[in-house]
Amino acid sequence: MLPDYSFYTDTYYGNQISELDFLRLTARAGVYLDGLECELSAVPADTMKKAICAVAEAWQINEQGGDVVSQSVGSWGKHFASGKPKTNEQRLSEAAKLYLGPCVSGVRWM
Repeated sequence: MLPDYSFYTDTYYGNQISELDFLRLTARAGVYLDGLECELSAVPADTMKKAICAVAEAWQINEQGGDVVSQSVGSWGKHFASGKPKTNEQRLSEAAKLYLGPCVSGVRWM
């Protein structure tokens, strides 16, 4: 039930993951979601695919070392992350919770 890249770009409207990295990241996201002690069989297919896309984007951020704190090119710059930085696990579970809601709130692992 993994989404394909056209679902990611045309339905989820994602633009953070390259097509080259998409399969690897969504495979990891799917395994992550399967590890939740949640009943996911009742989740509509499109909702599950969106959850996989969200977790895949969070996984990519984790691989890159976290949220952007500072970046500049010439006079242009951006700064993210205020307050306490998120852990890798927090980032993944928050992404999953966007689409799977209460199931992920009290996350327990198998």
